[in-house]
Amino acid sequence: MTSPDLQYTVERFLYREVRLLSEGRFEEWLDLFTDDARYLMPIRETTADREDSERGEGFLPHVDDDKAFMKARVQRLRHRLAHAEQPPSRLRYFVSNVEVDEAGDGGSDGELDVRCNLMVYQSRLERTEKIFVGRREDRLRAGNGGYRIAGRKVVLDQSLLPRSITIFF
Repeated sequence: MTSPDLQYTVERFLYREVRLLSEGRFEEWLDLFTDDARYLMPIRETTADREDSERGEGFLPHVDDDKAFMKARVQRLRHRLAHAEQPPSRLRYFVSNVEVDEAGDGGSDGELDVRCNLMVYQSRLERTEKIFVGRREDRLRAGNGGYRIAGRKVVLDQSLLPRSITIFF
């Protein structure tokens, strides 16, 4: 059972994190990740028997970035030739159903496994609106003055995504 203080601390961390994304403060958002972080978004598949699965190893995911690649994506978004984000999207992020557990796979002290539901609203040029829904599975690591994201797995409910994904989840 998670203590109310820890639950509150993690929820405040997540609320701040999605506020940074909503406001397009990507460099500050990147500072919330550890240097060895992995950001993964596997492909989702629904089979005929309705069993839901995520394609694992051996399948190319939608996204599998380290922090250096995430920084490169942010730099690309900031470039004037990033036409898909000129002008930038209007974004609104919602997180809910936050569950916090101490890392149970032999992780080091101070690590937490955090799951939450996620909804992202994206508006482009008053003509295009998209809503993405799914869950996030984060590994938070305690550090100087708070937590940082050591790993993130984003599992969207949509099986088909736009040709180019220009936002972070």
